[in-house]
Amino acid sequence: MNIRLVAYRKATSASTSDTAYNLDLQEAPNVSLNFQFSDIKEPESRKGSYSQTFKLPFTDNNNAFFQNWFNVNLETLVFNTRKKFEAILYVGSVPQFEGFIQLKSVYQKAQVYEIVLMSNTATLFSTIGEQKLKDVFLLDSGAYSDELNHTFSYTDATNNTLFNSWNGSSSAFVNSSGVSLRDTTVNVQKVMYPTSVTQPNFYYADNVKQYLNMSATDIANATLFPDGVTDAFQYIVPIVQFRPAIQLKTMLKLIIARAGFSYTSAFIDGSYFGKLFMTTGNHIGQATMTTTTNTANPSGLVISGNNGAWGQNFYTGSSTTDVCQEVTQLFEADTDVEDEQGLWNTTSMYFTKAHPTMASVEIRHRISFSNLAACNGDMTITAIVQDYDVANNTPNPSVVWSFGTPQTFVTSSGANFTHELDLSLMPTGSSAQVILIATNFKPTTTSSVLTLGSSASFTSQNLESKFKITWEAYTTGIFGNVVDVPSLIDDSITQKDFLKDLIERFNLIVAVDPEDAGNLIIEPYNDYLALGDIKYWTDKLDTSKEIIVTDTTSLQKKTVKFGDLEDIDLGNKTIKENYPNINPYGKLEITETNNDFATGELTNNPIFSPYINSRIYKNNDTQTTSQLVNFTVQYEFTYEEVDGGFENPLKATKPKLFYYNGAPTTVIDEDGGTTTYYMHNQPVSGFSIDTYSFTTYPTCTPFDITPGAGSNPANTFTLTPDTKSLYWNSTPPLVGQLEIFNYENDNGSWFDNTLYGYYWKPYLDSIYNTDARIMECYLNLNSVDIFNFKFNDEIFIKDTYWRILNISNYQVGAEASTKVTLIKVVDSLIQCESCDYVLGYDSDGNNTFYGFFYIWCDETNPGCTPDITAPNYLGLYTDPSCCICNGGIPFYWATAQASNGLYPCLAQSGSLPLNLQSLTGALGLLEIGQVKTIINNKIGALTRPLIRGIDNTKYSTPILPYYGDDIIIKYNTKRKGTPQLQGESHRIVLSGFTEGNTKSFGFPEGSLSSTPLVIPTNTNVMIQVKGIATVIGGTSSSYVVGITESFAYHTAFKNVNGTITQIGVAGGVVEWSLKEVLTTCTLYIDVSGNVLRFGIQDSQTDTKRVWALTADIAIQRLHNLTITYNENWALFQNGRNIQFQNGDYLLWN
Repeated sequence: MNIRLVAYRKATSASTSDTAYNLDLQEAPNVSLNFQFSDIKEPESRKGSYSQTFKLPFTDNNNAFFQNWFNVNLETLVFNTRKKFEAILYVGSVPQFEGFIQLKSVYQKAQVYEIVLMSNTATLFSTIGEQKLKDVFLLDSGAYSDELNHTFSYTDATNNTLFNSWNGSSSAFVNSSGVSLRDTTVNVQKVMYPTSVTQPNFYYADNVKQYLNMSATDIANATLFPDGVTDAFQYIVPIVQFRPAIQLKTMLKLIIARAGFSYTSAFIDGSYFGKLFMTTGNHIGQATMTTTTNTANPSGLVISGNNGAWGQNFYTGSSTTDVCQEVTQLFEADTDVEDEQGLWNTTSMYFTKAHPTMASVEIRHRISFSNLAACNGDMTITAIVQDYDVANNTPNPSVVWSFGTPQTFVTSSGANFTHELDLSLMPTGSSAQVILIATNFKPTTTSSVLTLGSSASFTSQNLESKFKITWEAYTTGIFGNVVDVPSLIDDSITQKDFLKDLIERFNLIVAVDPEDAGNLIIEPYNDYLALGDIKYWTDKLDTSKEIIVTDTTSLQKKTVKFGDLEDIDLGNKTIKENYPNINPYGKLEITETNNDFATGELTNNPIFSPYINSRIYKNNDTQTTSQLVNFTVQYEFTYEEVDGGFENPLKATKPKLFYYNGAPTTVIDEDGGTTTYYMHNQPVSGFSIDTYSFTTYPTCTPFDITPGAGSNPANTFTLTPDTKSLYWNSTPPLVGQLEIFNYENDNGSWFDNTLYGYYWKPYLDSIYNTDARIMECYLNLNSVDIFNFKFNDEIFIKDTYWRILNISNYQVGAEASTKVTLIKVVDSLIQCESCDYVLGYDSDGNNTFYGFFYIWCDETNPGCTPDITAPNYLGLYTDPSCCICNGGIPFYWATAQASNGLYPCLAQSGSLPLNLQSLTGALGLLEIGQVKTIINNKIGALTRPLIRGIDNTKYSTPILPYYGDDIIIKYNTKRKGTPQLQGESHRIVLSGFTEGNTKSFGFPEGSLSSTPLVIPTNTNVMIQVKGIATVIGGTSSSYVVGITESFAYHTAFKNVNGTITQIGVAGGVVEWSLKEVLTTCTLYIDVSGNVLRFGIQDSQTDTKRVWALTADIAIQRLHNLTITYNENWALFQNGRNIQFQNGDYLLWN
């Protein structure tokens, strides 16, 4: 038969289209073709379909195509052994193989070219090689494409970069060239910003004007923030902390196109895959994003010093007459050494924090003294950073940004001192002076001297002090600038890694389109098989050769282990440390128990880590319920243990996958009302805070959630067994109580819609089924058979349907039978081996019993209503093989049906159900009610109090709010059968400031916007307060600076059914007072609107005082204030108390 080989390439490098070359074959060509089904377990190493090597002679046609490649002296050839060129092998006019020609070698003496033909799928991975994933944006010029880059901006709540990226129905979100980023086929943006939180303090409390509840109006409220920006700065929630995520579909299409292919895929172009995204920027380990348009600020340095000695202080007292002294001295440096930006003022001796990366300041000076002695301990020197009002050219001693560590000085000959002062709390744009404070010394003669800037040589100019401040390079911020998306993709991830992950994750088949060699058919295994045809090849069976039938043991693995990468973000790290048996979250492990000969493990090669949803807390107390009841976030920061607790740094993490439906969700409160929340930005230049309001957010989760869809109320969703999941197992959200999940323990399992259940289980069932067989036989195939067959065809031979696994050494044009390996098509209704049951559903559509056990129907009645009623609960029992096959664990302790070989089945494989583990664990895994969970004390833990006591369990909840300046003992009544109480003993530190005789109140951390001390209903409270107040200013001649008095008060309150009564004297009873002159401060302890208050009033009108209180508060929750103890109650027949309309209960007479 006429065998032809046609190859295509450009005739010259300047050609715009390919030229066909009819290559000459040898007189009796021996061309063998091999066709093999894609190896979905090793996609990058499979060969796909290919030919055996065969030879082409040196002829004019062949030499023209290969351009005499064997001549090593030729240059600038179009033909290149490293490039792919399309080729088609024909028998007559029937194509036998379409793919690419590869020149393997040249035999110059024999004058032949040795070539091989390879299919497109075999060359996809070889084409992309080790190219980086970010290089899908790489242009021929070496620059990166800006097709996903976009300007970061904010106009209002519904016109800003974040909202526009969330709104898939709008074309307002455009790239830097003005082209819409919207994917109109699935109504999402190709780039969107998930609420992956990278900075701590992402809190919301409706009664506290801080963090997400701090508006521009609040910042300007002098009652809340007397010093405005200075006070509010510590409560901002940076809007620039979020990073963009990229649509998986966009990345996959770019990879395929850059490799020179097209594709056909209902899956890739479908609604579900089009709404999957991957996070970016995780590897950076910082919250900033790179931009393409803003000016980068290089690192910098300021060095100044003083030309001459400075800071001399003279004393005329004596050791017998003088008291201990303290002196404050402005640090001086009147000469610049290096200060290109003029950040140190050599006249007024202040500096400006002009750059956000100015982390600290270093000063050096030398102390010398004569005729001084220590008193009250060692002589000490301390440095502070004190605010400076540049506009009025005056110091602002009421605001101190940093306190240094006291150091001792003991030698009069002089000693050098270095102070390193933290600037992290100092806002960018503000200015400050460095103040030195020397204490604990007194003069011993009438000629005593203390010099804080004595002669020394701290610089090359021999200056007598040294001021040094440095900053790291940074960009000027992303507002108004273009976000550089390619730079946010991890450099270490290759296109091959990305492809392999997706192929394994969704069990994808990548096959060559039989009608277009440059087009790839990409579908999940089940969908690909559904596209096949039926062919009848019984008459093609060569019965003269052996037919070998075997089982599928060679394809089976003993253990299936699918999962994602471990990670160190908050959710993943806490799970690893507290529940290591389920780490990484969402993993699946199944062991084959019905085949003793199965060996090895079937695993995947992930590049992503689990996306774990959490919720927004009121504060660092993670037991409190969220007031934003449908708002879910993902915490990307981690935690590290330090002295006193944990801190929350941002570290490099792995990218993550999530589903986003394309429509922002309106944030609602506990009453279902729309809630506004705020984020902020402190501009690089200028001492101000910009505030941005939002009422919506993107619901990004591993589940295909569309709030309000179906029967769900607006802005809420309920997970059901029909919900798809990006976890491998039927793993629930940790925060199922949020109204965006509404997951309760009895809501059932979505195992059949997990990555394993939906994409892998049907494939593995066909291999592990006892009816599965592999057959090797010889078939008389002709050129038309080869041209027409597809791997998803069902081949009928005798009385059974088969699918082709491979065709080996098909001789092109020869009349010889060919070895074919096939796998039997197993009845798809047979779900599990040795199993007579199918999963059932109750009347509410749930397939579990209280979230713990699967429920079942006999396979002869798959639509039954399972019997889950007492006393037998027959619907809970199944064969262990059915249980394991559906991802559960047989519960062998329940033996009521053991004689029938039936046992209950715990939902979720590999371990006990997560809800059961959460109930029995020391800390809860699933956030249900106010149980302490695995992230307890992991968020904002440096501002968490010390808590001890026997009632400090995972179920105990706060009675009073917790503060950082607090010590708590939690207790309860252990003896049952007696009146019960639950209590807390607090020691809280409060501080405040009084000017004149206006009463002022003390607050934890001195903050007016801190969480109020609310007295709960049905409690009693005993309070003892000790206070100390010191005059720090004013005009009084009697109460000069330093005059101090101390006092103690006590009082008590009760709250019975919401009515609060103070016991004893209003304001409290004085226990004792200590004073230097006369007692002028009065402490008032009272309640306003259920809020406990501590106020100080000075009788003097011309003093300024700072004061601190230590409040010992013992509070008890008394359950018998509602229903009195041990009464003979009148009861209804159902056992309930008889209650009157006024709330009282009827007693039995």
